Amino acid sequence: MDTRKILLIFGKAPFQAIMTIISFVLFVGVYWFVTARAIEPYYFAGLIFAVPFIFFGIITFFTVTGKLEVIISYVITCVLIFLLFFGEIFAFCFLVIDAATTTTTDIGKYERVLKFTGYPKDKLTKYFPNKIPDNAKNIVFSYNPAFVQGGEIFGLRFEIDSDFINSYIEKLSNKVKWMGKPDDDEVIENGIYSNSFDILGYSNLPRDFTIYLIGSEPYRPNNWNHGKFSLVAISRQRNEIIFLAEDW
Repeated sequence: MDTRKILLIFGKAPFQAIMTIISFVLFVGVYWFVTARAIEPYYFAGLIFAVPFIFFGIITFFTVTGKLEVIISYVITCVLIFLLFFGEIFAFCFLVIDAATTTTTDIGKYERVLKFTGYPKDKLTKYFPNKIPDNAKNIVFSYNPAFVQGGEIFGLRFEIDSDFINSYIEKLSNKVKWMGKPDDDEVIENGIYSNSFDILGYSNLPRDFTIYLIGSEPYRPNNWNHGKFSLVAISRQRNEIIFLAEDW
């Protein structure tokens, strides 16, 4: 588009043209946010934020070509600003709430979740693997982000060869806060309850697992109404390893 056409547009419909540009910039920013910054990207739903840009662009075109009177064009633009502003705010809030309340179980999103949760600097996921091993079997993955009173839960479970199991046992043995069996008293004392493993398919963790508690911390001393913990549970008998972190 040459300079003369740009001057023509801004000469005949300056307000409408400015709103078209502003709405386009906002669309690009919001669309990037709901796709690049969401664990489950909203590629199609995010296109709803292009609606203001499309409307204002059409109004600008009709105004410049004389198919829409300037006064009527101004009125329509002002009405749309009001209506679309609240509509887009509602749509954005809906997507944010949906993202915050959706449990992700797609193992292909594992590394994406790690990235968004601050791995490897995040203490809760520090000892999680940076990717799911290629030879892992029977993989179960679940991530639920924190929202209002709901806690953040991050769990991974898979079967693997004994070499991988032994390497983790060696890595954790001297770095954990506590190590023991699922029915030991220390489990409850550290805020780990039987239903903590529900997201990974165990209503009660079998006793052949050994829990390596990396860390745990109540919100208030001796009060586990809120708190956080991170652990690895390993069963040599099953060749199975579990990574679990909660912050609630």
